[in-house]
Amino acid sequence: MATPEITPAAADGRIDAGITRGEQPGPGVRRVLLRRVRVGVQLAQHHPLAEHQEVGTADAAGYPLRLPDRAANSVVHDQLAALFRDARPHPRFHTPAVAFDMSQRDLRDGITLAPAGEAAAEVQPDGLTWRPLRGAPGLTIHLVLPRERSPLHRRVLAVAEALAHELDWLSD
Repeated sequence: MATPEITPAAADGRIDAGITRGEQPGPGVRRVLLRRVRVGVQLAQHHPLAEHQEVGTADAAGYPLRLPDRAANSVVHDQLAALFRDARPHPRFHTPAVAFDMSQRDLRDGITLAPAGEAAAEVQPDGLTWRPLRGAPGLTIHLVLPRERSPLHRRVLAVAEALAHELDWLSD
């Protein structure tokens, strides 16, 4: 299900629960913060910025930046674009024609960067790496439940909160 559809579907009962990146707006649901993730950039291991432990937004803005399609998740798209609002040089954003490419082919050129949460570092395709953006605010991941909860919803919430605690996702 596309991210913008999750909140309305949980609100009207078409789904029991959902998980969204970013706090997706909408009435009739309860959102529970599950995880905060640092924001960084995915890039080729041979990219000049890959040798840095952290990357500055101005440094990243000097290269083409791939953003996810705004229609697929406007909240995250806008959050990532906002990171570079005041950067000089002005960033050159583009959205790939293919919505999902597991090989991340466009990053292998050694030029293009992709702003992404740190979860991208956990499952890197060969030849790519992830570096945090210095001083960037984090992204959030939320459990979305209907405002009126059933025993099933309470159980899903309990398991999700236990997992977030066990994996230390909410520590600052």
